[in-house]
Amino acid sequence: MSTGSEVIKQPEPENPGPTGRSQRRFPRFLVSLPGRFMRSDKLDYPCQLIDISVESAAMTTPIPLRVGEHLIVYLTRLGGLEGSVVRLFPGSFAMAISGTQRKRDKLAVQLPRLAAETEIPDGEVRTYPRVSANESALLVLEDGSSFVCPLHDLSMSGAAIVTPERPPLGSQVMLDKRAATVVRHHERGIAVKFHERFITAEFGSSLRSQSRR
Repeated sequence: MSTGSEVIKQPEPENPGPTGRSQRRFPRFLVSLPGRFMRSDKLDYPCQLIDISVESAAMTTPIPLRVGEHLIVYLTRLGGLEGSVVRLFPGSFAMAISGTQRKRDKLAVQLPRLAAETEIPDGEVRTYPRVSANESALLVLEDGSSFVCPLHDLSMSGAAIVTPERPPLGSQVMLDKRAATVVRHHERGIAVKFHERFITAEFGSSLRSQSRR
């Protein structure tokens, strides 16, 4: 039986998919990715990911399916998944994901990062290659308040930041002494677009210089 604290930790869409203890052991992430799936007839069909955990996924598709049907799914940027249909909804379905522990561990790493990235439109910070950022940076808001925040990822033109703060979209901030505009709120924080491009290796210089003082 699921506890109240578990439900709070796992924001779910209106049709959350399979219910039960196993479905709620891991957090679910709202990740919208296009994909295709293959049925036993060996033909492929379109689908779109709605949300996903390491154990289950909810997707839309115009194709009628059956509960218990085995599917092989390929999702852009996430790769291949296998599993069985466990619930049906109008125009969508929920699938229990099968796979090795190694596959689950890989998903557990991929999903939080994808959840943050997919909140940022392709025309904004993805114009340039994004790299994982094992860094923290100083975020200064318009009102002058400042926070040291972990970075999800980083490119020459923008960054995804992990923070409980939610400055309004369009507000001006400073990140590592670089002027930026807030362009998106995501599950774990915000995304910003820099006013000027820069070399990502230079990032974090403001914190490093402070630590040397």
